[in-house]
Amino acid sequence: MELSHLRYVLRLAQTSNFSKAADQLYITQPALSQQISALEKELSLKLFERTTRKVVLTAAGKEFVHGAQKVLEQVAELQRTMELHRREVGGTLSVGLLSTLSHLNIAEYIHSFHQVYPNINIDLQVAWSSELISRILGRELDAAITNIHSSPSSQMDSRLNIRVFLEDSIVVIASSKRDFGGQKSIKVHDLSTVPIIALEKATSIRAEMDDIFKQCGIHPNIVCTCPNMDSLISMVRADMGVTFLSSGVAKAYLTPDLSCLSICPVYRTQTAMITRNTAKPSEPLQYFEDYFYGITH
Repeated sequence: MELSHLRYVLRLAQTSNFSKAADQLYITQPALSQQISALEKELSLKLFERTTRKVVLTAAGKEFVHGAQKVLEQVAELQRTMELHRREVGGTLSVGLLSTLSHLNIAEYIHSFHQVYPNINIDLQVAWSSELISRILGRELDAAITNIHSSPSSQMDSRLNIRVFLEDSIVVIASSKRDFGGQKSIKVHDLSTVPIIALEKATSIRAEMDDIFKQCGIHPNIVCTCPNMDSLISMVRADMGVTFLSSGVAKAYLTPDLSCLSICPVYRTQTAMITRNTAKPSEPLQYFEDYFYGITH
């Protein structure tokens, strides 16, 4: 027996009609009928007498409704008590963010979190992946939302707790002026002679690509290293070379004068919530982790 069963019985008792009750519960009539029948089977009792015109409570059904009302009132009171407790939780969390993750609507997530926990303040800091991880280990940040370099050759520090919530593929971004013969994808080995504009080594995407090239025995032709995304995209647009981004990040920068090619074989990136691996994290941090992970799944 679930709380939804109690609500279904009460609404059906109020309307005496399966169709009206189903509409008010935002479910289909067959689904409601199935749930009521399943509950009656579980109880081995009939709660309703069904006629061609209406539905009437049995004696057992009347007792069930009386008890269900009490249970739901107690549940509502418990929810109010928990709401008060939640609003009493306070403190400040330092949260790091990879700037290129704007496509994940992080601002909206943090705003909705603050509505649920209004006394927990968020101190947001923006940096590249390796810097965010260093700040986590140095206790300068409570949590970081960033991409991670998941290659076997670069295992994460055991002091870190990593909760992956998104997986993406790496793509090539190039100027539309550059001729790839109309291809929509490109093999890694075909990139060995193509000029590359790379992000700094502190970025996870750079670490991923360096590792991929190393595994393939390729010495990439890196003609420029850029400190930020705007410079990177400008140089790609000018056809100085190609670059690499996760497909989700790439969508935010694609314009008609840029093209996007998938890489064959496919290489993945992961985005995660990272915290220190401690036996007992602070209460605000626990709420933040669980809330964020719940939204993204």
